Amino acid sequence: MSNAGPLTRTQRLLSNQPFCVFCGGNTLGSTVEHMPSRILFNGKQRPKGLEFPACKRCNDSTRKAESVIALLSRFYPDPATDGERKDFNKLALAAERHNPGLADEMRTDQLANLRRLGGAALKLPTWNFLHVGGPICTRAVNLFGAKLALALHYEATQRIVPSGGVIVLNRFSNVDAFTDEHAIDALQMFGAGKTLQMGKFEVSNQFRYSSVHETETNSMSAHVAVFREAMALMMVVCHKTEDVPDSVSGHFTIV
Repeated sequence: MSNAGPLTRTQRLLSNQPFCVFCGGNTLGSTVEHMPSRILFNGKQRPKGLEFPACKRCNDSTRKAESVIALLSRFYPDPATDGERKDFNKLALAAERHNPGLADEMRTDQLANLRRLGGAALKLPTWNFLHVGGPICTRAVNLFGAKLALALHYEATQRIVPSGGVIVLNRFSNVDAFTDEHAIDALQMFGAGKTLQMGKFEVSNQFRYSSVHETETNSMSAHVAVFREAMALMMVVCHKTEDVPDSVSGHFTIV
């Protein structure tokens, strides 16, 4: 007679899919990765869902990047409660500690941005600009975005992107969402999206996502993820580099 107790959530997840979904399906998973991770949510409170098998190396690979994304995602709208403001201040310190130079990199000339935007600046809800195109921010977005793309592809298709697969990533700031017609059209194409939810607890004001995929081989997918009203990521995932449509451009990551 077996004395084994009930499986833990990690054991149940790994029994359904024993391989890490982030490094080509060649490594056994040993942990559960939450995408997006708890740090992106107010008070680190996150409904269940979007949980994936990961090896320890992949699980740990984006920790520094996630501190940057958690900060960037909170710049608009402004934190509304004492708890949210406390979270923001802690995140700002943590992001700088893990990514020295981040605060200096994000400083920008406010007047120069208004001149660059011209009349389009009137469409914006605020004129507090940040520079998010520097190397620290860009590296964090690319690392995090690629990992999120792999997770959403698996969630949509139940297939792991193999070694040699490719992710094409585009980032849109909230300035883009208000002023760039291409960004506006691209984001609207995916619709309102869905979020994580447990009963009445849902986080659509912090994170929403939409996915589409081809259904014959489940080897290609596209996704949009929106973080509060601060930023959005558009991701195209293909199992083979040659399958990337000619019309798709952005930052390429090879699995």
